[in-house]
Amino acid sequence: MHKRDFIDLRSFSREELEQILLDAEAIKSGQKDVSQVLSGKTLGMLFSVASTRTRLSFLAGTRQMGGHAEYLNTGDLQLKNRETVTDTARVMDRFLDGLIVRMYDMKSYGSGREALETIAANTSFPVINALDDKDHPCQVMSDVLTIKEQLGPDFRKKKVLLTWGFAQRQKSPGVTHSMMSAAALLGMNLEVAFPEGFEPDEAYINFAKKQAALSGGQLSFSHNMMAAAEGADVIYVKSWKALNLSDEDELAIKNSVRADWCLSSRHFEAASQHAVYMDCLPSIRGEEVTAEVKDGPRSIIFDEAGNRLYMQKAIMNFVFEKIKAPHHIPLFT
Repeated sequence: MHKRDFIDLRSFSREELEQILLDAEAIKSGQKDVSQVLSGKTLGMLFSVASTRTRLSFLAGTRQMGGHAEYLNTGDLQLKNRETVTDTARVMDRFLDGLIVRMYDMKSYGSGREALETIAANTSFPVINALDDKDHPCQVMSDVLTIKEQLGPDFRKKKVLLTWGFAQRQKSPGVTHSMMSAAALLGMNLEVAFPEGFEPDEAYINFAKKQAALSGGQLSFSHNMMAAAEGADVIYVKSWKALNLSDEDELAIKNSVRADWCLSSRHFEAASQHAVYMDCLPSIRGEEVTAEVKDGPRSIIFDEAGNRLYMQKAIMNFVFEKIKAPHHIPLFT
């Protein structure tokens, strides 16, 4: 059977995403045993940028599924000395059974995805996107799991607000793009708020609009965080880089709107009575969100982080179930 990569949620059907969610729930409850799915397998973790939750959850998840994950920093490999991504991928294909990749450069939007697709095209094992410059599918699937746990079986009808928040650091729009894709495919009610100039990639907007119409979901956009918070059941804050502005123009806009794009208790006064706060971390108190909200009773950010483990297991189970035989070509017959 052909391999299945996990790079972009737009490549998956609603039924497949729902199955992964069900598997994550069953793994978490102990009803599904995946302790031997990766038995005898070695996975590489190729990371060019920092990671805490993604790195730890994949390391722990792989071990708990019977496999071994080897962390590989690009700065420690010959990529540092201009060896090509293609050559690196072809070499890795001789040693590994799968690869988890976090690779992007916010100065060159799209270069991370190009590298990921090059790796996938030159390997016979599953490749999992652990965040590039376009998507963060593992994070968002875990977020949907958390939303479903918090809001119950009718979670699709509840309003989820994903809002841009001020941050000094430039960040990938991966969570935003993946959340739009997942929500549209699953028929969720999603509003995305951001200042003018911070629009998501048009290709993801168009996909999400089309899929929401097919799934019965709702998708809307706003340039006003306070107005968007009205009636929200989940407020999820996430900063991302402006895709069509120079660094200088982006910084100028960010500084000019900072006061209006820091999530605070006043936004929750407009939200539903039992609204919860989410962010994928890291976030800086006083930038994207106030300490009062981040550390307050509405915050479920550490439950959200904890669910990464179960979702990573469900994703790895999904892609490796597609491969029932060793992918390596025997040297002798």
